Amino acid sequence: MSGDHTHVGGGHDPVPGALDLTHCDREPIHIPASVQPHGALLAFDPETLQVIQAGGDTEGILGHAPENLPGQDLKSCLPRGLERRIKTLLGTEGPIVRPVHAFTLDARDGRTVDALVHESSGLVVLELEPIQESNPEDALSLMQSMLLRVQQAATPHDFCQSMAEEVRRVSGFDRVMVYRFLSDGSGMVEAESRNAGVESFLGLHYPASDIPRQARELYQKNWIRLIPDARYTAAPILPPVNPRDGRPLDLSYSQIRSVSPIHLQYLANMGVTASMSLSIILGGRLWGLIACHHPTPRFLTHRLRMACELFAQMVSSQLETRVAAQDFEEQLRRKRVHEELLTRMSQEGDLAQGLIRCRPNLLDYIPAEGVGLWFDGVYTELGATPRADQIAALVAWLNNTAADGIYHTDRLPLVYPPAREFAEVASGIMALSVSKFPRDYVLWFRPEAIRTLTWAGNPSKPVTSGPNGDRLSPRTSFEAWRESVRHHSQRWRNVDLEAAHTLRVSLLEVVLKRIDLVAREREDARAKQEALAIELDRRLEELKQESRRRAVAEAELSMVLRSTVEDQEAERLRIARELHDTLGQSVTLLQLGLDELGDAMPALAKERLAALRTLAKGVGSDVNRLAWEIRPTALDDLGLQTAIHHLVETWSERLNFRVDLRLALDDRRLDPAVETTLYRVLQEAITNIARHAGATRAGVLLEVRDKEVRMIIEDDGRGFSVDDPLRTGAPTHRLGLLGIRERLSLVSGALEVESAPGRGCTLFVRVPI
Repeated sequence: MSGDHTHVGGGHDPVPGALDLTHCDREPIHIPASVQPHGALLAFDPETLQVIQAGGDTEGILGHAPENLPGQDLKSCLPRGLERRIKTLLGTEGPIVRPVHAFTLDARDGRTVDALVHESSGLVVLELEPIQESNPEDALSLMQSMLLRVQQAATPHDFCQSMAEEVRRVSGFDRVMVYRFLSDGSGMVEAESRNAGVESFLGLHYPASDIPRQARELYQKNWIRLIPDARYTAAPILPPVNPRDGRPLDLSYSQIRSVSPIHLQYLANMGVTASMSLSIILGGRLWGLIACHHPTPRFLTHRLRMACELFAQMVSSQLETRVAAQDFEEQLRRKRVHEELLTRMSQEGDLAQGLIRCRPNLLDYIPAEGVGLWFDGVYTELGATPRADQIAALVAWLNNTAADGIYHTDRLPLVYPPAREFAEVASGIMALSVSKFPRDYVLWFRPEAIRTLTWAGNPSKPVTSGPNGDRLSPRTSFEAWRESVRHHSQRWRNVDLEAAHTLRVSLLEVVLKRIDLVAREREDARAKQEALAIELDRRLEELKQESRRRAVAEAELSMVLRSTVEDQEAERLRIARELHDTLGQSVTLLQLGLDELGDAMPALAKERLAALRTLAKGVGSDVNRLAWEIRPTALDDLGLQTAIHHLVETWSERLNFRVDLRLALDDRRLDPAVETTLYRVLQEAITNIARHAGATRAGVLLEVRDKEVRMIIEDDGRGFSVDDPLRTGAPTHRLGLLGIRERLSLVSGALEVESAPGRGCTLFVRVPI
């Protein structure tokens, strides 16, 4: 595998040693203060662009030795104009946590270099990687073809095998494995694709210490990790710590971060020169890895790595769906068995026989080799089980030891020594208690499974120290070591426990009544159950009718609201045009007429006429302003972006109020209803800010992302309590927000509000497009 302390394929040193692999848990692999020497790294101040730290092949790529770069301006280090691209990227993308491709440059030695940028430890990290292998022409199409191939797999196991084959096909690695983590932290190679003549690791198990805690955390942050040439000598970062704060540079997201020396030695022991790993994350947890090995160096390009990373993200989602579907099918199967058991229990006179005599029975419900029922001191069994006298003693022990409910173990002889006599049929039990005094039980039995696991080395043996006793020496033996575990059965899974709990509830409600109550009481219970079902049906019908009435009312309300808004906007448009076209023209004609009269009038009358001209001009300006506020013509003619500019400028001039705008529509026109809604939302928000917030500054962001348009409006005003704005003396906020929500609902939009007294207010608006 690729990654610090990821030693899949290795074996423990056969010589007993003094150091244990848990020491790896404390190695700070995210701050190695060095990089892989095939690339170069510059860490610079985001404000001043001054280089703070440097490392790697900066001389071959940029013509400057790394020790000479700290303190220099970034502009003097890069080819002309490239530092402006970085500043633009930082200004438009916001905080860049994960590396993004910034540009491609020509190195001093003639190579073409990819430049990646991300932010870490308060600095901007620029990583330069020479392109040494061919780039795929269309990485997206490549990833799509990979997905199409793996989607043909029916089961999660086949899906994993297809993943390994596809990654080997596109990456060219010699061996690709899908490594799955087990419940105890260890792992095994679930699937494998390899070239002819390459050693197979399929089915091998590895102890949890092979991938320490901090390495797994990095795998959850970084979906991909590549070591192009594990024979390298690490290139130090100079200076090793930031001279401003004395902290080392966090390289958690670095593409060329140097690898633990221990891991490099492990790779050398396996004959692996290049390795790559892709994370498989299900439900936010690291489920496994796609591990790639190669005997010679492999310098995969950034574009190909991104295709592989996106593939890993997509197949993680699809694998999660397949695993969930498999679990769901198992749950449905058990539910069907459960329902049939309940039906049979209601019909059988002998409850024990009803549970085990026919198919499906309790062994179909929870997989086991035998099942027994201990009811009123009578033992009934099916399959391979202990003798009745042995069960009697076991039940007595359970009554004194186990709590009421479900008791299970996969190592019964270790907790109940008499079970060694029948370990071959009952090393594992699950006991379901169905009464309190005396306790009756349903018991499932699993036999001793002398589990033969093929370990890549002894999972319990520590590794030896180096010749100087100062570091761990890598394992050098890769021969399989077999661990046989006596007095253990196959483990009970969570779905087994859930099924037992479900059955116990049913047994407590059905079986116990049949055992403890006479026939008359049983009939009463059935009658009550039927009455309850009738009442439930009646109430369900009432709820359905109420739901239908509510749906009709909500639909009518939505239609009325939509019609009201549409009529309102139409009337606004009509009034605005009347003001502009009719009254505006009349005022203009009045101004022209006053201008013509002025030439033929005496001086005193001219002064009065000048005052009338000023009044007419003001009336014209007010008419234009009112027409714009009622319905801006630019919204229909020039689009939302122009209308917003005019709205903000008008408020800024009127109130000396600063509004920072960031509009990223690129002159794109949206649906007229969406544009009108967003304009009215912003108009209402700015009006509320100006009238009630007491703010001196506001910001507006408008952008289109992922098939939706987003608008963020924030101010530095007095704010209010989102939970109860009335307590803060701001009822108008609640009314304004209600109006905004109603408008957004007409275009399937959504509003989120963040505010607190004294901390301003931020509105998050999302509308699908």
